[in-house]
Amino acid sequence: MTVHLQVELDKLKKRILALGAMVEEQLYNAVKALKDRDGGLARAVVESDREIDAWEVEVEEECLKILALHQPVAADLRFIIAVIKINNDLERIGDEAVNIAEAVTYLAGRPA
Repeated sequence: MTVHLQVELDKLKKRILALGAMVEEQLYNAVKALKDRDGGLARAVVESDREIDAWEVEVEEECLKILALHQPVAADLRFIIAVIKINNDLERIGDEAVNIAEAVTYLAGRPA
């Protein structure tokens, strides 16, 4: 493995971990908004989804770039494929957090 490939894989690992942290926070906020019927927090969750969607695209593009330029094999290839799958799942979890938040905005206007 080249040094450049290792640097790219390290960057990719940091990005997917950061995306995971963002999605975790978004889901936590969506559930908290539901529990507290907090319409403002729910709107913030919906607005933060654009950033998560953008990160998802960037991570996928980075994976494809690494595949095309470095042609990784064995463990490196498996890592990149895992990142692509995890990336997709994180984006879907973020979308589900938005669905929860949208339900909160509907419920926030109704009596408890």
